[in-house]
Amino acid sequence: MRLFRYTFMFGLLMGIVISASNLDSRAMEALNEGQFMVKAVFVDSEGVKWFGTNKGLCRYDDLTWRYYTDGDHLAGNFVNALSFEETTSGPGLWVATDAGVSLLLFDSQGVTGSSSYTATDGLLDDAVTGVAVDSRNGKFFGSAGGITWYHDGIMDHLTYGQYPGSIFDVPVRQLEMCNDTLYIAQDGGIGRFVSGVDGITGATRWESSYGVSPYSGNIRSIMVNGINQQYFGTDVGVETHTGYEAKQNWDLLTMADGLVDNDVISIAEDSEGGLWFGTYGGVSHLAGDSWTSYTTADGLLNDTVYDIGFDLDGSVWFGTASGACRLSGGVFQDFITAIPEKVVPEWQFSALYNRAGGTLHLSYALDTPGTVSARLYGISGILAGQWNNLPGIAGNNMVEVPLDGQFQGGPASGIHVIQLIQGNRVGTRKIVITR
Repeated sequence: MRLFRYTFMFGLLMGIVISASNLDSRAMEALNEGQFMVKAVFVDSEGVKWFGTNKGLCRYDDLTWRYYTDGDHLAGNFVNALSFEETTSGPGLWVATDAGVSLLLFDSQGVTGSSSYTATDGLLDDAVTGVAVDSRNGKFFGSAGGITWYHDGIMDHLTYGQYPGSIFDVPVRQLEMCNDTLYIAQDGGIGRFVSGVDGITGATRWESSYGVSPYSGNIRSIMVNGINQQYFGTDVGVETHTGYEAKQNWDLLTMADGLVDNDVISIAEDSEGGLWFGTYGGVSHLAGDSWTSYTTADGLLNDTVYDIGFDLDGSVWFGTASGACRLSGGVFQDFITAIPEKVVPEWQFSALYNRAGGTLHLSYALDTPGTVSARLYGISGILAGQWNNLPGIAGNNMVEVPLDGQFQGGPASGIHVIQLIQGNRVGTRKIVITR
C-alpha cells in the first residue's frame, strides 16, 4: 500500500491524504489524462460515499479517500453504474464497468474482497451499463446485446431474439428493479420483465402501436417506486405513469412545468419523497408542487448530471461530467474534480485583492483563445463566488471582478482559494481577503 497526497481543490490547504493500491506515479499520471467524470453515486448505510468514475471507483468516508482500479478489485476502470446487494457474506457493491462487472464486499474500513465477471464467464458483453438485483438475489446485467441474468451460479441471457415482447433490439441503458419487475431503459422504449419464483415469467412489452411510452421512445433513465410512482427520463422531459395499464395514466413533465432541461438522464427520490432530475442542462428538484433548479450559475460543478445520491445528513451528491459535488443547505461544496495526484498542468496566474474597491484583480495568459471562468472557495470548501465568460483572448488578459453580489452576500474575511479554469487547464491560488 502506498500513500499519496492527491491535489484536490483544497488538498494543499486541508492536507487530505489519499491511499491507493498497486499504483505508481506513472500510472497515476496516465489516469489523469482527459476528462474526469462521475457516472454513478452511492451512499452506504454508514454514510460512506462511493463514486463510479471514468478513472475507477472512489470511496470517501468524510475523512479519507480510497481509490480502486482494475489493478485492485475492478474488472475495468470506466464505471457506468453501481448497485447494492446484501450478500450472505455482508454488504456488497456491484460495479458495472466497460470491461466486465465486479462485486466488491466491504465493511466500515473499506473493500474486503471482490469477484469479477466478463464474457469468458458468460456475460453477453464485457461493457456492462447497469445492474439490478431482485428479492431472490438474482442479478441482471445490462449491455449492448441484452441482459445477462445471473442466478444460482448460472449465467442465462435475456435477449430480443428470445423475448421480443419484453425487450427491444437495441442496447440497454439502465435497469430498475421494483417488486420483482425489471424495467429496462432503451432507445426504443421501456422493456419489462416480471420475475416469478421460477425465473422470468409473465413477460409483456407495452405494445408499440401506442408506444411503450406515449411521448418519446428514447428512454434514458428510470425511477420506479411502486404502482403510483413511475418516472421515465427521456429527451422530451419526464414521462410519468401510474398503475400497470400501459394505455392509461400517462403525463409529461417539461421545462414548462419547472424542469431545467427536457433531456433527462438521471432520476432519484430523497427520504422526504422529493424527486431530483439530472439533465444535460442542470438539475431540478420537485418537492410537492414546488420546483427548484440548479446550474453552474448557482454553483453546480457541471450542468451534465449523470447520477444523484443522498447523504445521511440530508445533503445531495451529484455525479457530473466534471466530477462530483455536494449540495448542503442550499450551498454547493466538497467539489471533487480529480482523483490522481496531479489534476492538470498547472496554470500560472496572479490574483490580487483590492480591499478599497472590494474586487479581485486577475491576470493570466492564454496560449489559445477560449472561455475562462473563475471560482472562489472558502477554507471549508464552500463556493463563495463565481465568474463566467471572463476575457479569453490569446495572450495576456486582465480583469477586475466584484466580490459583492456573489453567494450569500460575498466571501467573509479569511483565507480563500481561487481557481481559474479554461477547458482542461486549471490554476489554483491561495488569497487572503479582509472585509
